Amino acid sequence: MSQRTVYELLKELGGRATSRQISELALKKYPDYSLHSYVSERLRKLRNWGHVKKNEDGTWEIVAKRGPPT
Repeated sequence: MSQRTVYELLKELGGRATSRQISELALKKYPDYSLHSYVSERLRKLRNWGHVKKNEDGTWEIVAKRGPPT
């Protein structure tokens, strides 16, 4: 699974969520994949690319209108 999928999960959660919330949704939507184990890593890559930011309260938030390429 890709950063794009994590971006879409965050978007589905309203554009702002904790990594745990994203991970729980990933496990629910994709139970046959291990994406839920790598959500934090994917979020850090998205942050480095300027698509999301981490807030002081520990939530992640979408800052780019367009997500990463597929």
